[in-house]
Amino acid sequence: MKKSYISILLAATLLSSCSMVPEYHQPTGATDAFWKSGADGTEQEAEVNKDQLVSSLSWQEFFISKQLQNVVQTALSNNKDLRTALLNVKRARATYNIQEADLYPHIDGQADITYTGDFAGNSDELYEVNLATTSYELDLFGRIQSLSQAALNDYLATEEARKSVTISLIAESANSYLQLLSDMAALELSKSTLKAQQSTYDLIQQSYDYGVATQLDLAQVRIAVEAARVNTVLYTRQVQLARNALTALLGVNNIDALVVTQGLQDISLLQEIPVGLPSQVLLKRPDIMQAEYQLREAGASIGAARAAFYPRISLTGTLGFSSENLGDLFAGGGSGAWSFLPSISIPIFNAGQNESRLEVAEIDQEIAINQYQQTIQNAFREVADELAARDTFTLQLDAQKMLVTASQDAYDLSLIRYTQGIDNFLNVLTSQRSLFTAQQDQIDIERSSLANQINLYKVLGGGLTPSS
Repeated sequence: MKKSYISILLAATLLSSCSMVPEYHQPTGATDAFWKSGADGTEQEAEVNKDQLVSSLSWQEFFISKQLQNVVQTALSNNKDLRTALLNVKRARATYNIQEADLYPHIDGQADITYTGDFAGNSDELYEVNLATTSYELDLFGRIQSLSQAALNDYLATEEARKSVTISLIAESANSYLQLLSDMAALELSKSTLKAQQSTYDLIQQSYDYGVATQLDLAQVRIAVEAARVNTVLYTRQVQLARNALTALLGVNNIDALVVTQGLQDISLLQEIPVGLPSQVLLKRPDIMQAEYQLREAGASIGAARAAFYPRISLTGTLGFSSENLGDLFAGGGSGAWSFLPSISIPIFNAGQNESRLEVAEIDQEIAINQYQQTIQNAFREVADELAARDTFTLQLDAQKMLVTASQDAYDLSLIRYTQGIDNFLNVLTSQRSLFTAQQDQIDIERSSLANQINLYKVLGGGLTPSS
């Protein structure tokens, strides 16, 4: 009889290595082999060492400005979305630990006392102490192992999701800070323009009082003054909204502690960002790794669904002592007691539930494959877009600076011609509007150029320390 039990256990051990999980094959062919960038759509074929990729850089190396580093660090320390992501990781880890524990027997301690008696007044007592193994399932066809693999991949996917949230938070907080600096610069421009227009209005008012300037001149310069005043009020509101947005993003009561003294020109970022080939870059992005782990999780779920078609063997048993006297329970007066109750469950009829569960698992895998490929395609487009923008922002900013210089010259000349009585004030007003618009656009392009570098760093999978 002992040999039979040993044979059964050996067979069970061998069968427990059996897995119903389909072999994993990474989907391919979702993107081109090279990035397209630049106005002419030329291909970038540069291949860099994996240790030089953005994913190997810490965000502290990328954000050189200390003020910007303080902003990012504050966001990482206080943001509620990141805290939620961290809690989700802990939950997934705990779920995996629970599922992993099912691979091993659960042993519980039990102590019982039984009183028996009859109506004649006779009574008896029985004390028992046992170690019990409750419903331990032999994983003959890998059902529990598959569930454990699914839980593990869910945990790993959740960890990658946490990294994605972290990288997005880093980029979003930096861009929010840039937006605040941009709005502050536009507000200062509006204030200086209002001050200049008010001075011009005072001069023309004096000329009008002496009968030199016309009432039309006075009305036209009044338009310039009020337009500058409108812009000043507008950007005063924009600055406050930008401060509110940054305050909420950083998870602080206010940002007064982060003394905003820098201008956009003072922001320093790592200029040369190593790009590499799509196959090097994309597979390092946390969102793509998350999608891949979810794909692996779907495969493990198929293994569990397949194993449900096969018999399940559960083992229960107890080992302990019993005695009619508590003092003799562990002494010589006690007697040992054991029980061993194997049971087998064979699926015969369940109205097609197992078939439906397997079909659902297979469909889930198809969905996961599609989502994985879609994630790669979106990532490829994001990187290609930011690369195309990077190649044009420098040229655009240089051209915009020349436009500001030309607009300033036109404004100065039109003002001189007006004071000399050669032109009317309408030309001054027109050139002043062009100058203000050009200066405003330059501020926006400077912000967009910096934001492009930050977004490129984000979409290339950077933003964390190498150990993260």
